[in-house]
Order: sequence, then C-alpha cells, then structure tokens
Amino acid sequence: MKRGIITGSSRGIGLATVDLLTNNSNTKVIGSSTLGNHTLSRSNFQCLKLDLSNSNSITEFVDKIGNVKLDFLINNAGILLEKWDASTIKIQQLKNTFDVNLFGTIELTEKLLPLFNSKAHIINITSDWGSFSELNFDAFQPHYKMSKTALNMYTKLLAKRLESKNITVSSLDPGWTKTDMGGKVAPRLPKDVAFDILNLLNNDVDSGQFWYQGKVREW
Repeated sequence: MKRGIITGSSRGIGLATVDLLTNNSNTKVIGSSTLGNHTLSRSNFQCLKLDLSNSNSITEFVDKIGNVKLDFLINNAGILLEKWDASTIKIQQLKNTFDVNLFGTIELTEKLLPLFNSKAHIINITSDWGSFSELNFDAFQPHYKMSKTALNMYTKLLAKRLESKNITVSSLDPGWTKTDMGGKVAPRLPKDVAFDILNLLNNDVDSGQFWYQGKVREW
C-alpha cells in the first residue's frame, strides 16, 4: 500500500490527481481543502481541512495525520490573486500569495519530512511562469511568478538536503491548464496533468529536476 498527500485536492489538478491515484486500491491518499470539504468519496481517500496561510492549521493537519509513513507528497495548492493584466506590485497581495504558494507549502513539507519513507517523492507544482526560461515573458502576474520561482529554488535545495535519505524532489510545470485559475480556453485538461504526475511518481527519476509533460525542462 502506497500512501501520500495531495494538497488543494477539491478541484482542478488536485481533484483530477486524487481521482486518478485512488483508482488504484493499493494507493491511499490524504487530500486537503480550505474547509475540509470534498466531492470525492472513496474508501482509500480522506480529505482534511488545511489553510496553508495559517501555521496553526498546518500543525493541526500534520497532527491529524499522525505517524503514518508517506510515499509521496504533491504540493498542488496555490493561489493567483492578481488580475491577468496586472503588473504593479501590491505588497499585501504579494505577502498573501507567498503565504500560501511558498511559506505555507514549505512549512507543511518541513513538518512532514520525518514521515517519508525511503524512495518517497515530493512533487512541487510550480509553473512556466516561475521559470527564467519562459519564452513569452512579460511583466504581468508578478506576485504569482515570484512565488513559483522561489518554490522552484526550494525544490533544488531540498533535493540536495535529502540526497542521503534517497528521497526524490521534483518541480512540475503543468502547462496552461483548464482550471479556475487557467480559464476555459486553456489547451490542457486537469486529467492530462494528473497523468504527468502519475508517470513521474511511477518512474525512477533524478532528483532536483523541473518537469513538463514527461521531459526535463529548463529552469
């Protein structure tokens, strides 16, 4: 039995990934949503309340998990607060974005580290917008982009730290996906990204890499 966590699992990429992984009865998934609610009901799935902007909520989430050993963590939960054509830095909006996309994600991961089995895999869902190699770079969505860039660096740093423990850490660029964040005209479906995540979990890959549709991409 493999056990793992998928944050932000109540919709979009998180929901599609939970749905795909729990089709396998030998995989047990703990999901999260801000209110603890979920539309999926399966014997090998449970959803817990988690607000990544709140340290107490993160502690309560980890406490509820207990001493269960983990084989994977998909850090999927994230927010985009600014408008698509916004380029001005708004400090409070920047702080709120980093609280969820970076600080909360890192705090949760760090608190879960003692629970990981050898050969476990941590996948941080980041973005092309968080890369320095983005082909169509512009000045829009600065808060979101900076948070994902910093999360990519955390991937590389954590991968180095966990080398001796044989734990793989990856970043994954889902591409432009049809979600509440990505909009209705996006070319990729959440289930497409879910298969990317499953393939990454099922393969023995080098740690500290940035992935897009099954291939290593530039940072």
